[in-house]
Amino acid sequence: KRKMKIKSNWIHVNGSHLHFEIGPDGSYGQPRFWAQFPSLWSGCRLTHGVLQGRVGFEVRLERKLLPTQLEEQEAMEPYGLRVGWSVSDTSLLLGEDDLSFAYDRHGNKMSGGKGEEFGEPLSEGDIVGCYASFATDGAVQLSFHKNGRFIGVAFSIGATVLQGRPLFPHVFCKSCAVRFLLDPTAPPWYPCPPGFTMLAALPPGQKVRATVAPSSRAQCEVLLMVGLPGSGKSHWSRIHMKQHPEKRYKLLGTEELLTCMIVTSNQLLQQASQCLTDLIKVAAQTPGNYILNQCNILFSARRHKLQLFTGFKRRVVVIFPSATEWKRRLLQHQMNDREQIPETALLKLQCLTPAYFIANITSK
Repeated sequence: KRKMKIKSNWIHVNGSHLHFEIGPDGSYGQPRFWAQFPSLWSGCRLTHGVLQGRVGFEVRLERKLLPTQLEEQEAMEPYGLRVGWSVSDTSLLLGEDDLSFAYDRHGNKMSGGKGEEFGEPLSEGDIVGCYASFATDGAVQLSFHKNGRFIGVAFSIGATVLQGRPLFPHVFCKSCAVRFLLDPTAPPWYPCPPGFTMLAALPPGQKVRATVAPSSRAQCEVLLMVGLPGSGKSHWSRIHMKQHPEKRYKLLGTEELLTCMIVTSNQLLQQASQCLTDLIKVAAQTPGNYILNQCNILFSARRHKLQLFTGFKRRVVVIFPSATEWKRRLLQHQMNDREQIPETALLKLQCLTPAYFIANITSK
């Protein structure tokens, strides 16, 4: 079997969840923590996209990754896969945003968080062909093939909707491994439809490259959020991310991990907390810009996390609203997230002052 060598990093860590593990050749990937956290979905967007012509790419559902024991809800949905296209500023949860278009394992098409019956279910070994046909005015039709057979046109997107933004290949998977065909010299697994070219074979001038992640720790930045539950840390973080899109921050917190589990429960909340601990360690070894979105009230916790990111530009952001405002935000937080904080814990937290957080804030 010929060993494939990919010279350019098509699957880039800045375009994937940290819990999406990329293979050595850059064409293979799977959820990093599939055995410990089988409920966790992981997304990956390729570094190159298109906004003109007739272009396609192929993805193979390589294999299922199933733990020996599954919870009841996991037994009902043991693995999952979505394949398709998205613009670069949508979330990595393919099919959940408006400009995010997917064909899923059950044969549905998905966009904007809504699914419709469309094609055939997928199983282990199946190959999905994803094709984008751009009109001269910028409108595009997205169609899908399964094992070389045309399934149909799933999405027709007007030029005014896309507004000249390129579409990038995107996968979103749970408990399964996937492989892109990215070798520009290799023939497609199945022949392209007439008039189409595989993305990997396009000349550089016809591809659009996404923002490149920092390559060294000295170029990277980590923001450590500090504040009481419900104080507004997530709100501040999201505003900061919107104000600095060029930074491509990854927001690391239990709330973000829970969104990758699609369904939530108290047990999954515990899993998300455990997963986050492992994920922060991965982040500290992976170039990128991060926001650690936790309470980080204890000095020992702040010190430990900042030391992990030695060599990064490290900043601490303290969110401390007035007592009245905190109670209002906390109530809203509990209503939205259905997360109740024990009364005894709240009484202890109310005794803390801004000076407590600011004192000895660095890791030195």
